[in-house]
Amino acid sequence: MQSQQQSPASSENPFKRLISGQYGLAVTYWTLFLIASALFFASASVAVSNRDWQTYAILLGALLAWTFLLLIGVKKGFRGEDPGKALGRVAVLFLLLDMTNALAAISFF
Repeated sequence: MQSQQQSPASSENPFKRLISGQYGLAVTYWTLFLIASALFFASASVAVSNRDWQTYAILLGALLAWTFLLLIGVKKGFRGEDPGKALGRVAVLFLLLDMTNALAAISFF
């Protein structure tokens, strides 16, 4: 009988594989961005409905800080010919989506 051994990469959980970039850079940063955006929307909507503007401002600052951390990660992880062009496009998309998310959360006022 042969024993089946799993490779070290297949024994890791999917989150660890995502963080290490095994699914690709784009999948990693979009997944991390969308998770943070969903958490922001849920918690910021509750803060706005309770008229807790200080919490909303803190959450918005945390979302923007997370976005900039992801952009730094994209800059370090990009292996293409024109990193500035790719980073610029991703930055514009992230920040436009952040603005849309922030305005959508305010709609619970």
